[in-house]
Amino acid sequence: MQHVSNPLTWPERLVVYGAGELREWERAVTTVALRIRQIGVLIDRLGPALDDLSELLDAAQQIAETAEGLAASAKGIDRSAEIIARDAEKIAHALPAVERLGRLADRLPGGGRRYATGR
Repeated sequence: MQHVSNPLTWPERLVVYGAGELREWERAVTTVALRIRQIGVLIDRLGPALDDLSELLDAAQQIAETAEGLAASAKGIDRSAEIIARDAEKIAHALPAVERLGRLADRLPGGGRRYATGR
């Protein structure tokens, strides 16, 4: 059996195979470089997004503080409403007596509504 030799010499084979390896390595490096650029773009976009998130968190904090203030105000309004209702009830109970006093004042000489209206 005769050994068929490769028509390429050793230096030529090194160049051919080395060039193929070099092209594969170049493609791999290009892919990695592209991914690095894409990550850089994402990082650039991340900065403003984090700023927006920070602003949203600040707004949420302000809303929470305002809600606490509103809750405290509502308690004060509830207490005031109770006082107003109690006082309105007292006025309603006193109203008949005030009306009677008004009628009595009307019967007094020179007083009451006749005097006030110029009669």
